[in-house]
Amino acid sequence: MTPACKAVSVSTSSAPGRGISTRGQIVLGSCLCAGATAFLFAVDPTRHAVYPQCFLYQATGIYCAGCGATRALYALLHGRVLTVLHDNALFVALLPFLLAAGGAYAWKSWRANAWAETRVEGRTLARAGLVFFLIMLVFMVARNLPGPAFEWLRPVSA
Repeated sequence: MTPACKAVSVSTSSAPGRGISTRGQIVLGSCLCAGATAFLFAVDPTRHAVYPQCFLYQATGIYCAGCGATRALYALLHGRVLTVLHDNALFVALLPFLLAAGGAYAWKSWRANAWAETRVEGRTLARAGLVFFLIMLVFMVARNLPGPAFEWLRPVSA
C-alpha cells in the first residue's frame, strides 16, 4: 500500500475497571446533550449574549457557513420551520445525517460496551473532507452574494 492509501484506525477503549464504562460515558454524554438542548430551548440566542459569536462576521460582516446555526436550532426546537431554513439551511440539511451517524455509533458502542473501532481509508477521508469543504464554501459564497435571489440564505437577525 502507498502511504496515501493506508487505513486510519481509531480505538478509544480504556482498560477494564478504570473510570466510567462506555455505557456510562454514553449516558453522561446524552445527559449533557439534553441539558444543552434544554438550555438552548430556554435561552433565545437573539436576545441573550451567552452564546459564542462568529469572529468572521464580527470582523468582516461576511456570513460563514455556520452563521445562524444556533438560531436555527433554537427555531427548530420551537417549531418555526421557515425561520430554521432562513437562519442556516445547510445546517438543517446536515442535521439528520449527523444525528443518524452519531446515534448509530453510540448504539453500536452501547451494545458492545466498548467504543467501536472506526476504520476509514485515507483517500476516502480526504475525498469526503474535500467534498464537505466545497459544499460549505459554495454555501458561504452564495449567502454573501447581493440580491434578492440569495437573501433567503442569510440569517434573519445576525
